[in-house]
Amino acid sequence: MKKQLREINKQDITNNEVAIALCQFANQHLIPVALSKGICHLYGLSSEKLLAFLSHDPYMGISMQEISDVQQDFYAFMQSEEVICENQFRIKLPAEKDYCLMQVQGEKVLCEGQEMILFWMTTLSLKRLKELDQQRRLDIPMKSTSYCLLNVDSRYNSVTGLPNMPYFYELADAGIKALFQADKTPVLLAFNLIGFSHFNVSYSYSEGNKLLKAFANLLRKYFGIENCGHFNEDEFYAFTEDTDLDKRLDSFIQECQSINGGKSLNVRIGVYDSANLPYDDIASSCSLVKSACNYERSAKSHVTYFSKDNQHDLELENYVLKNFDRALKEGWIEPFYQPIVRILNGQTGNWEALARWRVPDKGILMNEQFVPILDRAGILYKMDLYMVDRVIADLKTMQAQGSEDIAISVNLFSSEFEQYNMADEIVSRFEASGLDKELLVIEISNDIRNLNSEKVKDQIEIFHRHGFSVWVDSFGEGYSSISIMKDDLPISCVKFDASFITDDNFDRSKKVLKKMIELAEELGIDTVVGGVENAKQLLTLREIGCSAAQGYYFGQPLPFAKAFSTWVKGPNANVEQLAESNYYNSIGMMSLEKPQFIEPIQDHFLTFEQPDMIFDRYFKGTPLGFLEYRDGKLHYLRGNEGYTQYLLSCGSVTQEDLEAHPFATEMKNVGKQLYLELDRWIKEEYWENHKTEWHYGVHSYPNGLYVEGYQRLMSYNPYTNAYAIVDVLTSYNANQVYQQKHDLGKTAAFNLNTDQYRDLPIPFVTVSPIYDHKRVVDMQYVYVNQAYSEIIGFGREELLGNLISLFHQNDELAFWMKELLAAKNGQSHSGIMQRNDGHWYEYVIAPASVPDAYSFAMINIDDQKQKEQEIQQKQNTTSEILRISEILNVEGNDFKQSIQKGLAKLGEDLQADRVSLMETSGNSAKNAYSWHKVGLADVKDKQQHLSFDSGFGIEEFAVEDSYLLTDPGQIKEAFPEIIASSPADYHLKNVLLAPFYERGTVRGFIMVENFNLDLSLDFTNLIELVSDFFGSKITGRRLEKQRDTDVLTGLNDRHPYFAKLKHYQKSKNSKEIGIIYMDLNGLKEANDKFGHEAGDNLLIKASKFITQYFSRKMVYRVGGDEFVVLDDRNPRDVFEKDYQAFLKAMTEPDAPSISVGSVWCEDSHQLEGCVEEADRSMQRSKEAYYQTHKRYR
Repeated sequence: MKKQLREINKQDITNNEVAIALCQFANQHLIPVALSKGICHLYGLSSEKLLAFLSHDPYMGISMQEISDVQQDFYAFMQSEEVICENQFRIKLPAEKDYCLMQVQGEKVLCEGQEMILFWMTTLSLKRLKELDQQRRLDIPMKSTSYCLLNVDSRYNSVTGLPNMPYFYELADAGIKALFQADKTPVLLAFNLIGFSHFNVSYSYSEGNKLLKAFANLLRKYFGIENCGHFNEDEFYAFTEDTDLDKRLDSFIQECQSINGGKSLNVRIGVYDSANLPYDDIASSCSLVKSACNYERSAKSHVTYFSKDNQHDLELENYVLKNFDRALKEGWIEPFYQPIVRILNGQTGNWEALARWRVPDKGILMNEQFVPILDRAGILYKMDLYMVDRVIADLKTMQAQGSEDIAISVNLFSSEFEQYNMADEIVSRFEASGLDKELLVIEISNDIRNLNSEKVKDQIEIFHRHGFSVWVDSFGEGYSSISIMKDDLPISCVKFDASFITDDNFDRSKKVLKKMIELAEELGIDTVVGGVENAKQLLTLREIGCSAAQGYYFGQPLPFAKAFSTWVKGPNANVEQLAESNYYNSIGMMSLEKPQFIEPIQDHFLTFEQPDMIFDRYFKGTPLGFLEYRDGKLHYLRGNEGYTQYLLSCGSVTQEDLEAHPFATEMKNVGKQLYLELDRWIKEEYWENHKTEWHYGVHSYPNGLYVEGYQRLMSYNPYTNAYAIVDVLTSYNANQVYQQKHDLGKTAAFNLNTDQYRDLPIPFVTVSPIYDHKRVVDMQYVYVNQAYSEIIGFGREELLGNLISLFHQNDELAFWMKELLAAKNGQSHSGIMQRNDGHWYEYVIAPASVPDAYSFAMINIDDQKQKEQEIQQKQNTTSEILRISEILNVEGNDFKQSIQKGLAKLGEDLQADRVSLMETSGNSAKNAYSWHKVGLADVKDKQQHLSFDSGFGIEEFAVEDSYLLTDPGQIKEAFPEIIASSPADYHLKNVLLAPFYERGTVRGFIMVENFNLDLSLDFTNLIELVSDFFGSKITGRRLEKQRDTDVLTGLNDRHPYFAKLKHYQKSKNSKEIGIIYMDLNGLKEANDKFGHEAGDNLLIKASKFITQYFSRKMVYRVGGDEFVVLDDRNPRDVFEKDYQAFLKAMTEPDAPSISVGSVWCEDSHQLEGCVEEADRSMQRSKEAYYQTHKRYR
């Protein structure tokens, strides 16, 4: 049943001091009808000027990044059955220099018999938009901006805000016909930015978005906001009249060069000016003008008019669409297969199925020639379901011939999810085949701009739930989005476009690709790069950590029979066995920046601990590689660029070796000692203890290179009896400092008398243990260098020969003795320590050449530790902000409950004594909500009238967005009333506070008392963002109250009335409720005879009369002259007594005339039916009234 709409008078709007606007929604446009004084004041314009501006552009001043979302939301709202909507966005008002945040609530109402929208508007914090932007980047959940608008299709492109393809078809069809009827010649235009894919790769997708938005703005300027369309990627359209067209297009091309701060592209333009345009199908016309646009492939800006010469593309499209069904039926379309090769071993476990169309007697059409045509026609899903059936048949053929190790991927365009329920259909077909789900991989094209992302997510979840791997295809091609990786979707693999390795600006593309692969690895997502054509490209992919590759270097796409005989059963077959997959996955999915060791679950995997501090210390930019030890030889499997350079520099491999054997390159010049150590690790750690450890080592090479690093066994391949090793190099080709450290690490002899370590910039010391019955009780300085004496604070002469206990506290002495004992077995030992002076050091201890002496080398790492602490602080702060935001936005919690829980969470996590939400009014404040630690007195009631005249003034917030006070004198001076209202034994030690705003004015602040300053949190950032959250909640509540209150009478209006009905309908418990339905007699007559002012006075009089007998909280104005009383507080006898008193009072001479109907509802679950019964009773009363009253009295 459609909800009834509230009736309003236009006159009630114009004189209102609240910022409200009444708008019509006609022909897909918002048209302002009436504006209040409040909204004119908000915009800083007169009523006439603001009405003119908003009539021309109702979205005036809204941020370009958000305008399309706002347009979509309001359009979707008008198409829905919902009565209420909410939104918030950034807007630059005419009277302001900067953007502010505007919150809008809208309601569908009736005015003069027409359905319209009434908007309430308020601006939020003008001061901290940067923090709000940061909050959005952290994905902190905010109050839903359009909760009633979900699942409604968009009509505007989400990037540019221009109409998308279906909506543009509607607009263009009507607009072209209107131009023709006005005796003007219409033309259709198509636009394409030349080199946009390259622009995305070179400058980033974010920069590509900026260019698209700037180009869309230019189209709006030249052709009008509703005369343009954005279909996908850089494909734009417009319609206009032909007057001065060439001159306008020349001007357009010239101005296009300067948009986006000069970071622009050339543009190709197609023109279709056929006399048949007003009669043609608009979709067909767009195809024609697009063929003209794409006909000339010049890199310079140009305009091409449609003619027969550029009709080839159209003819191909006609052929494809005409013969498509026949091609499926007769098998002209068939899958060709191309291998996807794992870079670690050069073997394939996956093929990609690529569609080919055999045109009888003419040759083969490639998939890029006909797939886009089918996609535009909305029938691509038919071909892809056909391809799935063909793949199933080929997989069964392989199984029948004894091969079960190849998985095949099929391609789906994201647009197909709108055309058909692809996930359910493919799952059904594959389950019916009886094949293992691991044998089919779903590749989804990463181009989702015109889709509701929820559809994509739902389809991916269905595939995943049924056991299929889902890959993202074409990442980096044209317009693709990184968001599909951040949405916590079950994506197994990301497939990068070939443009990353074939681009002219390869160095830049390589950097972009490297970072994207690192991101995927951190998220546990595998990576593939297509388009590999030579060994150099393959080696680059190995260096940056890519897992697999595809391209003509490994083989061109082949039909099934030939693919099977070549890659599975032929002499060059190289299929990865399933038994090896886990082994290679464990290596391939490790980051080349910082591998994450996890608890494995397979039988042949070791149990690894978390990365130790040595590894953690050296992850950034460190040479790191993965080696394989097999048949007594070492092979290089994969590593980052630094590790490859290391192997080349020490002669372990040559460039020729790498290119000749890019998958597993045999290493030369490996010392026998390393092989002996490997055999020992395998025997002792893998087979006996089943637990591996990091091994420190220093190796020298004939060319004078010294290398320090750590190695560890990683995993075992039972199929080939091979062991994987991770090798982390901490230094090589080092300077003097590290050369000396290497000498120490390999226990090289040194002569103390030469004092060669004196001027080393790192602390270096040699000590000898002091024994008491074989127990080490102290240590004696044998040698110290200058750097060590400086950090200790004593001269070298004072230290030499003396006991360490004279200069170190007991805990530090105990630490050093413990480390010394760890090195007494002849091995070096290393770690990280913090001295009592607060400084952090990495240290190495090893036996010295002097008998029973040990040398320490120390490197200061304060900067590293500070960065780690800053990162931890940011993470803790973000987590705290998220937790409080979630609490404030929990659905089902009432307003007060949310505020109290949010304050409690803030107080408990900050280990505070009190947290208060103060609301301000003028130069005073009151404690509106508060939390305090258990055991403390509640002082809220004593803080209801706090003055800013003394101490901390409200003007202080104009200087800073937050304050942290820890000085007792400052606190006493700033908060005398807070201190005075607290118990005598309560001492204010620190205070943290930040304001929240409404329309640029401070409306309150959050105040935290006596919290733990030692917590690892960014207190100012935390309190400022959290204060904004609380402020938004308060403002939202104020707007709700304003919305829920009838402007004229001050009673509850329809919103709380319907909410009350809904509440009792869903409530588990039943309740008895008294109902009175009222209708004010004579209102229409009063309006007609004496004017609306008299009618308003009559309504006000009636409301005052009603509330004399019933609490205002129980009375609702539900229509123009209708009121309802819902008494859910009193028993029946009290209700009946009040009702009889009310009826009696209506007989008095000055009482208003009201028709009434009353019902006592014994079961609140039936409340709606009881209200209808009371309404019918009232109608009978009203009919009786008009039998004797013909006019207003």
